[in-house]
Amino acid sequence: MPDPEPFLRLDHEHRDGLHTYVAAVSGADVPSPAWPGLWEQDYPTDPELSPFFRFGVNNVGGEALAVWRALAWALTEGRQRRATPSYYREKAALLLGVDRAAVPLVLWEYKVDAERDTWADADIGFVPARSCVRLQPPPDPWEREHADFAGLFALTEFRQLTALDVAVSFDLSSEVTLFGVADPQRLQTALAGVMRPCLAELLHPGDLVVDLSIVRDIEAGGMSFLSVRSPEPLAAVATLADHYSDAFRRYRDRVADLKTFDDFAAAMTELLAPPDGAWTP
Repeated sequence: MPDPEPFLRLDHEHRDGLHTYVAAVSGADVPSPAWPGLWEQDYPTDPELSPFFRFGVNNVGGEALAVWRALAWALTEGRQRRATPSYYREKAALLLGVDRAAVPLVLWEYKVDAERDTWADADIGFVPARSCVRLQPPPDPWEREHADFAGLFALTEFRQLTALDVAVSFDLSSEVTLFGVADPQRLQTALAGVMRPCLAELLHPGDLVVDLSIVRDIEAGGMSFLSVRSPEPLAAVATLADHYSDAFRRYRDRVADLKTFDDFAAAMTELLAPPDGAWTP
């Protein structure tokens, strides 16, 4: 089987009680947008056809980042999914169409610093949560009172993970942490407690966490990291990396034949599907 694409080569180590799989890629390692229509055509206003809102893809953040999200979603299949979008809690709630006050609030979120050049330096661990407080128009009392909390969003569809990625994508770097667990209430309790969580204690057998820390402006330097943590070795990491590498090659081979955003949507749906086709992007 061919080697995975560079942005899908995950190194493995076992340390501090967890198996860790990491793809650490510079801007040069993340493929540029492949379909010419992403910069040549006017985007549709229909969210179902807009490449940005439907797939989190535009003429800057290309299809490869959607592949990372698809890999994260496939790895967490069969588990209860909870996610923290770093900093942009309100925007995430808006894009998901949920009441911000109904989203569980937590005091801790995981931090992988995309401004660092190595995984050893970038893996910060749990840090105190924070959320954006707007300057204009002036923030309302709820925003000010809850600035030190992150939102722990329940996800049931891949589109919701894409919405979180869109919500955090407007800064130089962004981060979404996706937990796949058997007991989401225990996760919420740990992240809402006053004591800093320990990831090795937080993840029970069968649980895992996937973190997507992405450099959005490649001129700013730093590295993008896709990291997976689990108490147990995960053979699915290599299997899915191979699957999406092959799918990405097939997609790039056909982009010259894509003429419309309908063509693009169909090709992206095929690209992002897992090996068994169990869910639709």
